[in-house]
Amino acid sequence: MARKMSRKRRKESFLMVASEVFEEMEDWYDERPEATFGEIEQEARRRRRELMGQALEILVNGRDNGVQVEGVRCKECGREMDFKGYPPWTVRGLEGDARLERAYYVCPDCEGETIFPPGPETQTAGRPLE
Repeated sequence: MARKMSRKRRKESFLMVASEVFEEMEDWYDERPEATFGEIEQEARRRRRELMGQALEILVNGRDNGVQVEGVRCKECGREMDFKGYPPWTVRGLEGDARLERAYYVCPDCEGETIFPPGPETQTAGRPLE
């Protein structure tokens, strides 16, 4: 997943994914010309869930991934924390599952002190993402 993207780029990414899903549905239906409406709808639901998960990934990961230019300080000792990358985690939602990525920092001195900004609350959402 690409890091921070402009709104235009996020939209382009989503439209590309949506186009791919539509083409996959066309191919699926071409292979099953006798499929009932119910079967087509069931397949569309499955693919919609995948599409929504990817849309959520683009929307969330394409905005604030938590990386900070200035060093992040440990709340316990005040020392600058070490950046450890962007570990993904999967959030299971009603409309789709999404792999979200956030910058992850660890204090080299304080055992177990970590930060996963932007934390449970973001400026974008204004409420917990977890």
